[in-house]
Amino acid sequence: MIIDLYHNIIRNHQPENASTITIIAKINGYDSTFTSSCSVEEFRVEQHNLCYSKVVFNDFLVDSELLNEDDIQSALFELILYVSGVTYPASGNYSPGDDLLVSLLLFPDTDPIEEEDEIEEEVSIEEQDQIDEAVRVSLEETTNISLMRPASKLVVKSLARKIYKKTTSSTGERCTICLEEFNDGRRVVTLPCGHEFDDECVLTWFETNHDCPLCRFKLPCGRSMN
Repeated sequence: MIIDLYHNIIRNHQPENASTITIIAKINGYDSTFTSSCSVEEFRVEQHNLCYSKVVFNDFLVDSELLNEDDIQSALFELILYVSGVTYPASGNYSPGDDLLVSLLLFPDTDPIEEEDEIEEEVSIEEQDQIDEAVRVSLEETTNISLMRPASKLVVKSLARKIYKKTTSSTGERCTICLEEFNDGRRVVTLPCGHEFDDECVLTWFETNHDCPLCRFKLPCGRSMN
């Protein structure tokens, strides 16, 4: 079995929604998708049979009927180990109060060896789609619980812009608002935090928000839309 784990740290949440971990899991060949949320501390310290997210995750793996008992235990162990590593203070990236989004993709063992190269290519596409969709859903939920304040129009107009030119090293780069890949000749905006988006997407986004869709870097506010 192959286990792929990715994460996204979401900062500057409202206090009542902070320190939450959301887990999204998908098993290759199984139609259902697992999603569950709980506090980061609960997930790290609660025993398997006491933490609701761990219990339902275990049930999800069992219900798929695609994994044996060893695979199920391995998947749960790898997930817990991964979360502990990301949230450990020495990691330097996660801070107490941040929200954590973890994407878990599992690929049960298959018999035909000749299919391995094809599977690896399909995995890469599916992984990226899963991550992008999870980030977009998380951002939409986060936006709905916070007060929407548009960014200053003057600041938005002054943001750095460029015409995108695709290179070998930039393969797969995309706007995480519309989830479309950047193509040659596309106008791209670079925020002060370094994240890049389609010009049109950013203009629409900053009509009701004043922070970066990915890292929550805040731009000066303009007049409220209300």
